[in-house]
Amino acid sequence: MSHRVWCCLSLWLVLPLLLIIRGGGVRAEFYSSVDSMQDLGQLELELLNATRSYLEAQQQQINLYRKFVEQLKREHDMAMDLIDLDEYLGHPLHAFRLIKRLVYDWDALHAPVVENKPREDYRQVVDSLSKEVGFPDLSELQGAVKGLARLQRVYNFTAPDLADGIINGFFYDSEMDWRECYEIGVQLFDLGEHHRSLEWLQEAFRLLRANPEMKEAEKPQFIADIREYAALANFELGNPKRAGTLLEKVLQTEPTHPARHIQKYVDYRNLAGTNKHEKEPSWFGNYSRLCQGRRLPEKGSGTSLRCFLDGKRHAYFTLAPLQVEQVHLDPDINVYHGILTLDQIDSIFEEADKQEMTRSGVAGDGGTRTVVDLRVSQQTWLDYESPIMKSIARLVVFISGFDIAGAEAMQVANYGVGGQYEPHPDYFEVNLPSDFKGDRISTSMFYLSDVEQGGYTVFTKLNVFLPPIKGALVMWHNLHRSLDVDPRTHHAGCPVIVGSKRIGNIWMHSGHQEFRRPCNLTSDSFKSVAYRE
Repeated sequence: MSHRVWCCLSLWLVLPLLLIIRGGGVRAEFYSSVDSMQDLGQLELELLNATRSYLEAQQQQINLYRKFVEQLKREHDMAMDLIDLDEYLGHPLHAFRLIKRLVYDWDALHAPVVENKPREDYRQVVDSLSKEVGFPDLSELQGAVKGLARLQRVYNFTAPDLADGIINGFFYDSEMDWRECYEIGVQLFDLGEHHRSLEWLQEAFRLLRANPEMKEAEKPQFIADIREYAALANFELGNPKRAGTLLEKVLQTEPTHPARHIQKYVDYRNLAGTNKHEKEPSWFGNYSRLCQGRRLPEKGSGTSLRCFLDGKRHAYFTLAPLQVEQVHLDPDINVYHGILTLDQIDSIFEEADKQEMTRSGVAGDGGTRTVVDLRVSQQTWLDYESPIMKSIARLVVFISGFDIAGAEAMQVANYGVGGQYEPHPDYFEVNLPSDFKGDRISTSMFYLSDVEQGGYTVFTKLNVFLPPIKGALVMWHNLHRSLDVDPRTHHAGCPVIVGSKRIGNIWMHSGHQEFRRPCNLTSDSFKSVAYRE
């Protein structure tokens, strides 16, 4: 069997698999949660096993077909060796064999080809996986690419470093090939991230040129594709001259390349001087700096922060005092270390597993939820009915001193690829949901996991960053004693670089707190007036 025939037969085997998989269902979203990405890992393993079984079954059938064809070829070779075909067919045994093959053998061979039981078995496996888990689509790929671009933007990572497996100065065994860099560049271009797209296309070009495994004769066609997208990116960035140069290089080696149409478009459209690089928002510089673990220099307040043991907050802590770390004073932001044990965290996860995780949103008018890229995570909500959640509620009451009546259920969130939450306040101030008894007076954030790199909680107006520490609790007030909102408490969840970030949030409301945190005789809202935007 020739190489070309075998390649065609291989394509005949694999093409149905691709069509079956592409026809699978899609469940929203995987990339926004590492926990959901684990489902994809298991899905790929099961898909791999099913595909291996399918190909082995098909190989057995091919071996049967090959044996039959070889036997048939021997018969024909014998007949062709005879001068007179009539002499061959006139032999009674030869005539019997020919008729038998056409009556039984070809029919027996034709049946498995038409029915193709291995393919149907494979389809059933894929259909089952599609219903149980679902397959990602293009929007998932773009979400993952956005996550990579977000890491570059916030942490100043370069495409060459990421392609070489270097993340934030640490080497990971995760080098990328030119095709992956090219795909990232293409997706970023489609998303309008032209600067970032060009960076990845340049890296794809470098890796392709240096690829020792590809024949030199095969490289020009792929180089042309890279240059074509690089030309488009340059054009969109207001550099038509560079775009034209790249397109000329493509057309010099392949005059009929589709890039000739783009060349005409570039020639007749003038975008010189229209650089489309978007300007970062005013808060971004400090946000990025804090996410990298760097503070702005500031004058001392005269009051030093300290760590101490507090056994007087509540009788519950008499024998096991709270381990308190002050990270900011006025507004007070405290970290309480070792609040949750590993068993307690596992119990929270067990309760969360009983609920469905959904893409996190942000609050709109009247508390309605809107999904936007400024928040990339998945979440669920846990009430305080189970034993573990009753225990968590008691801890928050004992530490905060607030009444938990009217508090929201605990939000358990997991951050995915480049998962983040851009600077925001936790209070509503306006458009308070109708079922709320006052605004969110305090935030209690439990860290339910360590994070290998990234994922800091930062207070962009207070020059504070906090790395996630498993089992710790961070607590602060979102409202002044006067119940005016405190804009100094704007905070953010930095993109996760490596690892999985899991947190639990409990928001107490100002209703029912009249005697727990009474107002002063004069309003204290003046403290945050300068921080309003």
